[in-house]
Amino acid sequence: MTVKELIEKLKELPQDARVFHLWDGEPRTAINVVYETKNGNVMTADYGQVCYSSSARPKDAPNSEEDRYWETEEDPKGYNEKDDWDY
Repeated sequence: MTVKELIEKLKELPQDARVFHLWDGEPRTAINVVYETKNGNVMTADYGQVCYSSSARPKDAPNSEEDRYWETEEDPKGYNEKDDWDY
């Protein structure tokens, strides 16, 4: 899916709804972070997620040799959305 295709899909959905990623049969990851990777893809992630590979990190992030355990930003509110999941 391209960014353009994603935007078109998102326009059809409730604009105030929270966004999650479904894996292992449940909504395991809230989407709170979006960035362009070093290899030109677009990545979605939750707060505080570790990224090991250099190519999956933001363009301005250190590579895996500089920082083996680079993480997405922490939730600025310190809030754990998993507490609100209704599944």
